[in-house]
Amino acid sequence: MLQKHPQAPPVAYDAIVVLGAAVWPGGQPSPALQRRVMHAVDLLQRGYAAYLLVTGGVGKHPPTEAEVMQRLAVAHGIPRRCVLREEQATSTFESAMLCCDMLRQRGWSRVLVVTDRYHLPRALLAFRSCGIRAVGSAAPGALARRLRQRWYYYLREGLALLWYLGRVLPVLLRHRGQALGGGTTSRR
Repeated sequence: MLQKHPQAPPVAYDAIVVLGAAVWPGGQPSPALQRRVMHAVDLLQRGYAAYLLVTGGVGKHPPTEAEVMQRLAVAHGIPRRCVLREEQATSTFESAMLCCDMLRQRGWSRVLVVTDRYHLPRALLAFRSCGIRAVGSAAPGALARRLRQRWYYYLREGLALLWYLGRVLPVLLRHRGQALGGGTTSRR
């Protein structure tokens, strides 16, 4: 988590990556989506980065999560040119993979990932597995109000994290093997 003294100067990241959440009918942001974007806008305005990278494709209701997030950020004073969009991803893992490609194209490798607290461990695992130096910042706000809902979210994330380890571990091992062996195979 990003924990700083209020008067400490911000650490500069290449970008703040905002992970998507549901878009409601009529293109309205869900409360989770709005919380994430507003937190990212605050971080950007405080100088943590110069760009937002919003990620998320079309869910149950159009338009894309990224489009709704960009619209919300611009409405709160962020110049449109400072909000990059990744609009294909339909999962956290896809968001990480597609955002990592966009980040590398710009020569960026340090990001601040914004999502909900329960979602951060899995999101950071996904970004770090791509070789991105990722730090997390949880959007403030109430988790599920009822204890049962809160347990549901944490249980869901725990199971998803185990599934991700099954997907990400082979990627990490492949990258580590390439780094150690220089990416080439030797023939005898």
